[in-house]
Amino acid sequence: MGAEEPDDGRIIQQVLRTREAILKSLGGTNSGASVVFLAFWDFDGTILKGDCSEGLKIGEKTIYPGLAQVAIESGLSEIYPREGGFARFWADYTNMDEHIGHWLAYPFIPQMLRGAKAEDVLQLSERHFANTLSNYLMTSSVKIIKALERGGVETHVLSASADLFVKGAAQSLGLPASHIHGIEVRVRDGRLTEELVYPITWNVGKRERLKQIVTEAERRSGGGKVFVLAGFGDSYSTDGPFLKFIATQKLPAGEPIAVFYDGKDEPPEYRGLFYQARHRATVSDR
Repeated sequence: MGAEEPDDGRIIQQVLRTREAILKSLGGTNSGASVVFLAFWDFDGTILKGDCSEGLKIGEKTIYPGLAQVAIESGLSEIYPREGGFARFWADYTNMDEHIGHWLAYPFIPQMLRGAKAEDVLQLSERHFANTLSNYLMTSSVKIIKALERGGVETHVLSASADLFVKGAAQSLGLPASHIHGIEVRVRDGRLTEELVYPITWNVGKRERLKQIVTEAERRSGGGKVFVLAGFGDSYSTDGPFLKFIATQKLPAGEPIAVFYDGKDEPPEYRGLFYQARHRATVSDR
């Protein structure tokens, strides 16, 4: 496994210290049963090297195919055939992304699987993670997730990839699939439709989904207190709004932390808000 990044211990310690400070401010650890602590993560580029939907290329070399390609070549798209279909999809997808925007391109990935059985898509994703993608999880991110989970901080993933794609990482990360949230389409009679489920987990939609998850956690805890202690991302356009929401919170004690990986050209609206960290090694690096 790759070497530890210098930021890991500092991040873990700050989050867990803030958790303990909040518990103390509420009357000590005996109150912990009614208090929920959360951390929110982007997925592609933050937990996974590359993109689970698009794949990973370095130069002209394909390191691994994305789940969009795997799904099409497995016959799960009614729009694109197994043979030659991925090239057609990629042309359509990149045209949308470059000339219209992410808001149209990202949802198109689950939408182009309309008619497929949801269970078939999920099983395909789980196999691709088990056999290939799990090798490209970032060592640093996996370490932090596991340390925070052990320390009583619940992890949730907010991804702009298709929900049934990114849920395939649940076993590899040791997380419940219900804690992994991607772009959803409505499922009817067990099959995917083109109807989007809002909010779409991209840009401000990630922030809105985060707020929903907090509300759901409050309900599950029977009216207990829920605190968001940390956020992790790597794209100002995709992750900036939810990271800013986390970073600018006022907690009863301690400070929240929003971690940004490999940040460059920090936009003015985010200047000074995020902890700038780095990670290089994947779990398969030696």
